[in-house]
Amino acid sequence: MLVAMRRLLILAGLAMTLTASAQEIYRWVDKDGVVHFSDQPGSDKAVLIKVIEPNSFENEDAGGDDSGASPGAATEQPPADLPPYRGLSISSPSADQVFFGADAVVTATAEVDGTLNPEHSVVFFLNGERRDSEGLSAEFANLPRGSYFLRASILDANGRPVISSSQTTFHVRQPSINSPQSPQAPRPPQLPRPLPAPVRSPSR
Repeated sequence: MLVAMRRLLILAGLAMTLTASAQEIYRWVDKDGVVHFSDQPGSDKAVLIKVIEPNSFENEDAGGDDSGASPGAATEQPPADLPPYRGLSISSPSADQVFFGADAVVTATAEVDGTLNPEHSVVFFLNGERRDSEGLSAEFANLPRGSYFLRASILDANGRPVISSSQTTFHVRQPSINSPQSPQAPRPPQLPRPLPAPVRSPSR
């Protein structure tokens, strides 16, 4: 019982010593089997023990960084986002532009006010149907006669719209006599009418 109490007192004193500061501690066992701890070797068999400071465990968990940041947090920086788009518009076709003929090719072009993110893409919607583009333009051919509604959108890497343009309208018409394909085309020249033959008086 006495030996157990002495061990408890020794351990309590050791805990107070470790909490106060880090220092050299020696450990040895006497002839009665009692374990001793002291800052001075009390026996030629005393062994020097390395005392770990209380806060050193936290430093080891944090990778030795006192700032408490997780390992690799200082080296891995997320890429800076490009500035947001200030606007998106359709430069062609113009509003209510008319195209003549079923073989007419309509070229749609979008303008971005800002820098296009490499991970984003520009698409067009013709009468609500998605049409992929090459860069900022797309071509539509073999459109039947009628009116068409066109708008452009910028999609992110997940296909979600980032910004959309206002809707514009253009028309496809078939050429006719009343609506020629080119309003500026000259009319064919009209030939002059032949003059009537002169009337001769009867001879006597």
